[in-house]
Amino acid sequence: MKKHLLLEKAYIYPLERDEANLSDYLYDTEKGYWLNKETQAAFILEPSARKPKSKKCDRETGEDQKGE
Repeated sequence: MKKHLLLEKAYIYPLERDEANLSDYLYDTEKGYWLNKETQAAFILEPSARKPKSKKCDRETGEDQKGE
């Protein structure tokens, strides 16, 4: 069976999977966040922590991607 035209022509964006390395951190269930095992600093405050991305990781579409 042939695929629908939109499924054939749609551009599929590669997924950006940057998994955080939490081997040096311990999850504190009372506080609800990850702590550095040595310094007890919150993971989100570390310079190497991944910061939250835009809403739903939206991508620009339409005229912004003229090269597609």
